[in-house]
Amino acid sequence: MQFTLKEIRDITSDIIDKSFTLLRGKKIFVFTGPLRFYAFSVWIPPFFRVIVLSNKTTGFNEKVLTGLIVHELCHQERYIEMGLIKYLVFAVKFLLLKRIRSAEEKSTDRLTIEKGYGRELYELSTITHKDRKHKKINDLYLSLEEIRAYSESLGKWGE
Repeated sequence: MQFTLKEIRDITSDIIDKSFTLLRGKKIFVFTGPLRFYAFSVWIPPFFRVIVLSNKTTGFNEKVLTGLIVHELCHQERYIEMGLIKYLVFAVKFLLLKRIRSAEEKSTDRLTIEKGYGRELYELSTITHKDRKHKKINDLYLSLEEIRAYSESLGKWGE
């Protein structure tokens, strides 16, 4: 199934309503585009919040797409929690330092799991970890084993 942009936006809204109280009422622009990677999330202060998903993700099943959207929404939630000044400093460091990118992606993966989307993240990661174009950045994210172990440790793996 190919998801339309409207369907992706509807899924995003439903996830926000269900799991992201901090993001309710915030305008988050969701787009698709020709990206080499799967997605990115950015905040352009003070009000412009953007998530861009790669065109290739529109063919993902709903579980995998949900994992990706939740991960990107977790970035947005983390940005809000940072506040403006810390976010601006973070954004510069994120662009320049691999260890900052890795810490952010792994923290975001953990938050995705804490919100109850460990299986969706796992399904997404089975795709991204096999993608040779994604190989150079896979170490920035939790491994499949880490996703499962953390989900189980929180009692959020469930069948």
